[in-house]
Amino acid sequence: MQNTQKNRDDNNSSRSRSESPLSQEEQERRKKLPVYERTLEEKIMSKKIKAVEKDRLIKVFNALIQLEPKRIEQEMDGNKTTEGDTKLGKQKKKKSNEPKFSAKAIYEMMKKLNYTPGRDEVEKMIWEIDEDLDEQISWYEFQLMFKRCIKDISYLEPRGLFNFVQFLMYAYDKEAIKNTITVEDTLELLYVRCGRQNLDGEIFKIFGQDEKTADGQEKEITYSDYLIQMKKKDFNNWTELENKKKKYDPSKEQILNKKD
Repeated sequence: MQNTQKNRDDNNSSRSRSESPLSQEEQERRKKLPVYERTLEEKIMSKKIKAVEKDRLIKVFNALIQLEPKRIEQEMDGNKTTEGDTKLGKQKKKKSNEPKFSAKAIYEMMKKLNYTPGRDEVEKMIWEIDEDLDEQISWYEFQLMFKRCIKDISYLEPRGLFNFVQFLMYAYDKEAIKNTITVEDTLELLYVRCGRQNLDGEIFKIFGQDEKTADGQEKEITYSDYLIQMKKKDFNNWTELENKKKKYDPSKEQILNKKD
């Protein structure tokens, strides 16, 4: 398990840290470029997600930014100089117009879920996907994280915040977020992403063998329970992929190609 985490950390640390997203005009221009001229990040962001998923994703993002304390940000203005013509630039107070959330909002949401995070757990969630290193998550970074994880077939993408957000998407119910989820809560999102043929398998990975309690009530799981299941699922998927790589023999493929 430690090797798995190390691989994920290595994969994350090697990821290029982008500056703030491009202007709207530049984004539109780059969308018209041939696929081979786009960056990996642009290719990921061009991927479409189902309308149901996007709607729930927006609601979760809004729920998190509402928990963010209002604050004044210090911004460096490098184009202006202070008295004495110094090159340090001038600090000015400016309210951030772009909605973002930080670790504080995640802590607040976890309190609502009755979950106590481990040491540096929340800070690591932010760091793993904080593209511009401002210790906050914008809507752009939020979408990028979600699309990276649902399209990931290497199982090396950092999934700390993704697992948290996915639980909140399941738990969202009539303008509020519950602190437990049931099979029924997950059905719509799992169906649009995995299809009917994979639905039962995905439900099993979240809830285990029994979908109901001994007295016939729907089984409810907490975020702690969900997190344990997701870590187990991610590790099993990664292990299965590694085993396939070990069994793969390139020499056999070369022989088949020669016969053709």
